Amino acid sequence: MLGYLDRTSVAPGDSIGLRVRGNGPFDARWYRVGWYRGAGGRLMRVDRRLSAKPTPGMVVDASSGLAEEPWPEALRIEVPPDWTSGVYVVVLEPTAGTAGVAVFVVRPGSVAPASVLYVNAAATWQAYNHHGPSLYGTLPAGPYGGASWERAHEISFDRPYSEAGGAGYLPRWEAAFIRWQERNGHDVAYCADLDLEMHPEVVGGHRLLVLPGHHEYWTTPMRDTLDATLATGVSAAFLSANTIYWQVRLEASPLGPGRRIVCYKSQTADPITPTHPELDDVPVAAAARQAARGARDRPDVRATWFSPGGLGRGQLGSLALRGDGCPRRGPLREPRGTGVRHVLSHGVSARTELWAQSPTVTAAGQKDPTGHPTMHTATVHATPAGGTVVAAGTYQWSWALDSFGQHSYQGRFTPTDARVARVTTNIYRRLGDGSG
Repeated sequence: MLGYLDRTSVAPGDSIGLRVRGNGPFDARWYRVGWYRGAGGRLMRVDRRLSAKPTPGMVVDASSGLAEEPWPEALRIEVPPDWTSGVYVVVLEPTAGTAGVAVFVVRPGSVAPASVLYVNAAATWQAYNHHGPSLYGTLPAGPYGGASWERAHEISFDRPYSEAGGAGYLPRWEAAFIRWQERNGHDVAYCADLDLEMHPEVVGGHRLLVLPGHHEYWTTPMRDTLDATLATGVSAAFLSANTIYWQVRLEASPLGPGRRIVCYKSQTADPITPTHPELDDVPVAAAARQAARGARDRPDVRATWFSPGGLGRGQLGSLALRGDGCPRRGPLREPRGTGVRHVLSHGVSARTELWAQSPTVTAAGQKDPTGHPTMHTATVHATPAGGTVVAAGTYQWSWALDSFGQHSYQGRFTPTDARVARVTTNIYRRLGDGSG
C-alpha cells in the first residue's frame, strides 16, 4: 500500500492530510521515531478501518518530467500539542496486501528551544525518489509507471517515496543517528531542511545544528538562513557528505507551497538564467558552499565518489578524541561510504583543523573526477562569530553509531564503532547540550 503526507513538516496545532492508493480498508498507525528501549518508535495514534480507493494513474508532465499522484485524502488530523518534535512515520496496514509507510517531521512548538536542532534531508530524499522520474531518471521498467524517462527538471513531494516501502532514505541515512542521539538522552528538536526556507524561525535559540546523512540539494534561502545562523555564533555539525552541492528552488503544487523542486542542472537549459543567474541550479559555487559551512577563509572542499576504505588511518585531531581515553590511531572501519570529501592540495587556513585523514579505496575502474589525490579529510573550523563547524565528509557516519538498518555498501560492511560514538558525543557535549 502506498501513501504520502501533504506536508513535509508540521508544528503542533497544524493539520496534515494523508493521501493513499489502495483497494479496501486499512489502518494507519502513527509512530514517533526514536530509541524507546530499542523498539525504534513510540505509537502515538491509531486510525482504524479507513477507506482506500483505486486512483487514477500517475500524472507526468512530458516537458519537465514532473510526476505527481493526485490521490484522494483518506484522513486529515490536527497535530496534538503533546506530540514531541521528531521524525514521524505513518504505517499503512491494509486488511489484505503489503503495508506501506509515509514520513513527516514535527517541528518544535512553543516549548523552550532545545540545545540541538536536527535537520532532516528531505530535499535530497526527494531528488533520489524514483517513484516516477527523479533528478536522476527513473528505474527502467519499474513498478512506478513502467517507463524509462530522461532525468526530470522538476520533482514533487506529492507522491510516495520509492525507497524502503515509502520510508525514503530514513532507514539508510538517518534512523540509526536518531536512535543513537535519543538513546543517549540528548536535548534535540527536529526540522526538515526545507524549513530553513519555509519556516526559518525554527533555527532560533539552538546552539548546534546537526545535519547527518546526505544533504546535497539546497535552495538559496536555505543557505542564507544557515549563513545568518552561523554568523550569530551557532555551531553546525555536517556529519554528512556531498553537502550543499546542487542549488534548487521551491515552487508550489496544488497541495500547497514548497511542494515542488526545480533543478535543471544546466545554466543553458534553466529558463531562469537570463534574468536571475544567481538562482540557476548549477552546483553551488565553491566559495558560497564553504561560506554556508562557516568556512569563508577555507579552500574548496568537494565531494568525491569512492567506495569505503576506513576513516582515520592517520592522526585523529583534537576535538575528536582528546582526553577521552580513545586511541588516536587505527582505522575506523568503513564509515565513509560513497561520498567522501577532500581538501584541495593548496592547504587550509589557520581557522581549520584536519582532525582525520585517510586514503580512500576506489572501486574497480573508478577514478577521482577532480584529478586530485584520493584522500579523505574531516575538518573542524572555527567561525569568526565564535562557533564551530565540523565536517565529517561521509554519508555513513550514522552506521557506526547504531546497528539499525543498512550497514553495507558494495559488499563492505560498516560495524558500530565506539570511537565514532565518542566523537559524536564530544560534538554534542562541547557544542550542543553539554551532555555525554
